[in-house]
Amino acid sequence: MQLDAKQLSKTFGKKTVIDQLHFQLTPGIYGFLGANGSGKTTLMRILATVAHPSSGSVTLNGENIFKLGETYRDLIGYLPQNIGYYQHFSAKKFLHYMATIKGLTKEESVTRTEDLLEKVGLQDVGKKKIKTFSGGMKQRVGIAQALLNNPKIVLVDEPTVGLDPKERIRFRNLLASMAQDKIVLISTHIVSDIETIAKEVLVLKQGRLLAQAPPATLVDEMRGRVWEILCSQSEALQLEATQQTTNITPEGNEARVRFLADQHDVHGASEVTPTLEDYYLYHFDRTEVVS
Repeated sequence: MQLDAKQLSKTFGKKTVIDQLHFQLTPGIYGFLGANGSGKTTLMRILATVAHPSSGSVTLNGENIFKLGETYRDLIGYLPQNIGYYQHFSAKKFLHYMATIKGLTKEESVTRTEDLLEKVGLQDVGKKKIKTFSGGMKQRVGIAQALLNNPKIVLVDEPTVGLDPKERIRFRNLLASMAQDKIVLISTHIVSDIETIAKEVLVLKQGRLLAQAPPATLVDEMRGRVWEILCSQSEALQLEATQQTTNITPEGNEARVRFLADQHDVHGASEVTPTLEDYYLYHFDRTEVVS
C-alpha cells in the first residue's frame, strides 16, 4: 500500500495554504508537524477527500483517491480537529450510529464498539451521555469512531488536544500497536505526540514541506546548535532577550538556560544533546509555535 502526493497545492483566493507538496507514504506512523496555520488541517482534509486540491494529485497505489471515491473512503478513518457529537447520545449509542453510517453490520458494530471503548478507556462510562463528558473523554470517543471500520489509512488531526499526559500515552500506544499494516498520519504541533512513534516526520512551514525524515535524522541536524549554561537570574533574562532560548529552569539563586545557535559568544555555555523539540523550535520562531 502506497499513498503519494505530487505537486499538491491548495489556494483560497489569493492565499496559498499548501504549496507544491510532494511525498510518499507506506505503512507506518507519520507525523505532520507544524505551527498553527502551516497547512496541516487543509492537507488532512484533502487526504480525507473532504476538500479538493487546487492542483496536483493524491493517489493510492497509483489511483487517484477522488476517482476511487467510496472505495477509498471505506479504507480510511478520520478524526477531524473539530467533531460534532449528538450530546444526548451515550458514547455507545454514538459509536453504533457511526458504525451504521460506515456500513458495519449490527454484530460488527457491537464487537468493534466494545473493543474500542476498552482501548480508549471508556468501557465503564459507555452508557453515559456524551454531554456529561470532559473534553478529553469526548476526544477519546472521536478516536474510537475513527477506528470503527478497522481502516487501512488513519488520519487524525490534532488528536491529543484536551487529553492529559496519561491519556496521551494511551493514545500513542494505541496507534503504535496497530500501525504495522496501516498508514497512520498524525497532524500536530505537539512534538511529544510523534517523537517516539513516528517512522518519519513531515515538517510543514507556511504550506511548504520543510523536511521529511525519521526523527533521529532531524535531531542529528541540530548537533552543534543546542547549548546550555548555568548563570545568574539577571544573566538569564539577558540571554532570553538576545538568544533563541528554549528553556529557563531556576536552580536556587541561579538559572539553567537552554538556547539554540549556530554560533554564539556566550562564555561558559556547553553543547548538549539535541531533541526533536529543539529542531522544531529552531525552524519556527516564537510567534509561530504559540498554540
